[in-house]
Amino acid sequence: MLTRVRAAVLVVAGLTLAACGNTHPGAAAVVDNQTISMKSLDKAAEAYCTLTLPSAQGATPPSNADMRRQALTMLVSLIVARKIAEEEGITPQPGDYELSATEEDQVAEAFPKEKDLDELHKLIEQSRELSAITLNLGEKRTGQKPTPENEAQIGAVGEAEITKAFKANGVEFAPRFGLSNSTAEPIASTGSLSVAPTDLGEEDKNLPATQRCT
Repeated sequence: MLTRVRAAVLVVAGLTLAACGNTHPGAAAVVDNQTISMKSLDKAAEAYCTLTLPSAQGATPPSNADMRRQALTMLVSLIVARKIAEEEGITPQPGDYELSATEEDQVAEAFPKEKDLDELHKLIEQSRELSAITLNLGEKRTGQKPTPENEAQIGAVGEAEITKAFKANGVEFAPRFGLSNSTAEPIASTGSLSVAPTDLGEEDKNLPATQRCT
């Protein structure tokens, strides 16, 4: 189960973003005037770190800056995806993304030192919901039922539709995350050219250990 959970989170992290303009003061991002606060992002990023670090064993651990960008990708994408789903009558069933009691127990066993299991559960369910909407949207656009053989291709179609909808939903990202307004690719590993080169890197050193991936 946990392999599936981590895979879902990592797939969601691969969604592309598109944005323009300036965010509201103190916001990590804004979607159609709905603000994602830095506090909400920090909690999601911490959960992201917890879930993805075991998969990074033997490799270079992801930085806090990378995790925050990836968590922000998921939070913004989910808002847009939900709006598309409502407009197009796509209704994933709770069973498609909600954790069962057995799965919650498995998460607790896998992360016995985790103090905020609710945040882990929330991130897992958000990731699953986004994946479900993405696949349903891809199926609707292609007219093909997802199978193990074509699931990646159908999912990619759904992701592209979500990305295209970012502009229409007025997505705006805080400059500190260094995402290109046209491609949403990081401008540099340390963040936006509009901030000091060490800003995001320094955050890793200043945050509590529980909020650092490295």
